[in-house]
Amino acid sequence: MSTVTNSSSHSFKVAMLDVDSSYANWSGDVNESDFCWEFIRFDSKESLFLLLEQQVCDAVIVPCSMRAQVDIELMSKISRTQPNTIRIFLGAEFWNAAQKVKAAEIAHRIYPSTATIDEMGEPIEYQVKLIKLLNRSSLQSYIGTVGCLPSPPRLYRQLTDAVDSDMADLTEISGIVEQDPAVVAQIMRQVNSAFFGFNREISDLKEAISILGVRNLRSLVLSSQLSQQFQEGRDWSEFSFEQIGKRSLLVARLAQAICRRAGANKATQDQAFLAGLLHDLGILIMASHDPEQYKKLLNYAVKKQKPIYLVEKAAFGFFHGEVSGALLALWNLPPQVVEAVMLHHVPHLAKGHEFSALTAVHVADAMLPSVNVEGECDLASSLSLRYLDQVGVMDEVPQWRIVANEYRVRMVSNL
Repeated sequence: MSTVTNSSSHSFKVAMLDVDSSYANWSGDVNESDFCWEFIRFDSKESLFLLLEQQVCDAVIVPCSMRAQVDIELMSKISRTQPNTIRIFLGAEFWNAAQKVKAAEIAHRIYPSTATIDEMGEPIEYQVKLIKLLNRSSLQSYIGTVGCLPSPPRLYRQLTDAVDSDMADLTEISGIVEQDPAVVAQIMRQVNSAFFGFNREISDLKEAISILGVRNLRSLVLSSQLSQQFQEGRDWSEFSFEQIGKRSLLVARLAQAICRRAGANKATQDQAFLAGLLHDLGILIMASHDPEQYKKLLNYAVKKQKPIYLVEKAAFGFFHGEVSGALLALWNLPPQVVEAVMLHHVPHLAKGHEFSALTAVHVADAMLPSVNVEGECDLASSLSLRYLDQVGVMDEVPQWRIVANEYRVRMVSNL
């Protein structure tokens, strides 16, 4: 084990597992950098976990070996030991696509083996600050008062276990979903809606799973169960919770289409779909928890011509993206999904310069009209040209608008 402290009052503690000392020079690189880190290299898993069991660590870097499943299980154990630690894989170039998808569900970032401290440092510090924002006491207290479950719904957990096992077949997957007939009915309604655009009716759950893919199905199951948990009251007339759900499905589909056009990998497409489904979950949570107060916020947003998320922020100290982001982080959903949900209104706060699930969800939400709201409050995002320029995708916007128009037509005819 070697320790380098780059400041007498370091800001972050970063650990790295370096069994064969391939990254021995990183201690010197950290010392010469501008980052105020306590950087610790470990030559064994045992010594790494000894630290994690005794001290809070802001980030852990794990170089990838040829044994992908072993590395992924190791990162999962790190997540269970310290859920709020930023998890970084380094050098997954030789892993296959399925292994990279699994890695993306547990790691905050996956960097090539050639990445340097200078390239990784700022994004790591940004991720740490994001976690601290989600864990601030006011937000966590609110999550604790609105009736949110401390863990994801059971069906979602069972489907996640099935996906991770690599052994489950369509019969087992459908058997899990069939435990909740209400979820089955809602999934089949969604699959057969105009939002998916199939040219014939899908009547068999196994066929629906085969068409959707297990990860998309899992996302729909989670969205379905959450819509059952957070419902509008009898006196609520400002907007339809059901229409919010339908629009979220359309945002998810459009975000996935944008990912494909951008050449994003399967993991990013799956993350964008799930984040699209859940991006406005916080609105449903806040509106169902205190309907009268949320009505006042909607009216104030219209009166002052301000975006609803800014009005929420002024009233609560946080906005609906942070509410749903904090809940999803509590449930240990993929970090990229949490980031996309949390920042879909304010993507410019992200430090990344590459296309991500956040990019796709932000664009999809901004390019589709808001649901009808009494008083005409616009719940959709405003397209951030500053962010799109930051990511380097401004040239893609005209093509994305063409794709979005097709989904806009579906939305107008079905909402």
